[in-house]
Amino acid sequence: MLKQSRKWGVLFVIVSMVCLMNTGVVWADKVILENGDTLTGTVEKVIDGKLTLKTDYSGPIEIQVSKVKKIYTDNPAEVHLSSGEILKGKIQTKDDGQVIVEKSAERETTSIELPKIASVNPPPPKQWSGSLNLGGYILTGNTDKKGLSVAAQLMRRTDVDRFTLRYLFNYGEENGEMNTRNHYGEMSYNYFFTKKFYAYGAVELLNDKFKDYQLRTIVGPGAGYQVWDDPVKFLLFEAGLSYADVNRYEGKDNSYVAARLAGEFRYKLFNFVTFSDRLLYYPSLERAEDYILRNEAALTAPVGSRWALRLANIIDYDNNPPAKVGKTDVQWILSLQYSF
Repeated sequence: MLKQSRKWGVLFVIVSMVCLMNTGVVWADKVILENGDTLTGTVEKVIDGKLTLKTDYSGPIEIQVSKVKKIYTDNPAEVHLSSGEILKGKIQTKDDGQVIVEKSAERETTSIELPKIASVNPPPPKQWSGSLNLGGYILTGNTDKKGLSVAAQLMRRTDVDRFTLRYLFNYGEENGEMNTRNHYGEMSYNYFFTKKFYAYGAVELLNDKFKDYQLRTIVGPGAGYQVWDDPVKFLLFEAGLSYADVNRYEGKDNSYVAARLAGEFRYKLFNFVTFSDRLLYYPSLERAEDYILRNEAALTAPVGSRWALRLANIIDYDNNPPAKVGKTDVQWILSLQYSF
């Protein structure tokens, strides 16, 4: 009887130890590569074509998505599709390469192809961003010239809207006499009905003594389409109506209703320089001879973690200026930029 009691006691201790050990087991995510290698850890994110796997045995590992054959996660993940749809659930991969996102309270199990996944567990977007630019020049000798340029941009971006403020100031002198002074400001608000389609309201202000603009105000609503918006490329198109009101220092004031056509493009070239271009076109709906065009193109090259050199070309064109005022103004601005 004593031996049997001891036998049951030993068995109880063994079973208890096994149960205690099992309660400490943590199932890990698993990534199987095309070459057959299997990695375990926690899938932190999949973004920009790279999968980041956090492991206990080393630092985070970055893997090219093109090298991944299968993904399995032990915890629910947030899967963003290229169509803009967001799925949440554990990820499994079938033998045919189809990725399975397990069902949730909102939907049934979903099967998708791996190339259609834009990102997994992406970091929350930074809502506020902006930049400050400072440029200037001094020339002495036969000609005495000096100038100053100050610019700022502030943007707030969420999943449903975008708010943008822009400001530019230029000042210049030649032989002690002022020959450049202008202020340009813009404010716009975009509300996104889908990931790509949005409505906007925009206000544009320009003061330029040498173009005889005491204040040029253009305001109006419209619609836009966001083609791209990621760290490498950006492209949008907008169309709408505007009311233009022009108050001049000496010329005749005028106002009119105009269409507004706009486009903005940005692309990172060779990972060390970014080209951007922004075009605004306002054709009058009342008089064909009244139209305004503004184009801002720039090359930006980083020189530090937040610092960059920026070379900008700005063209401001008014097809119907007052007498003794040219139609076209062209500015070249080299500045030091700080981004935040």
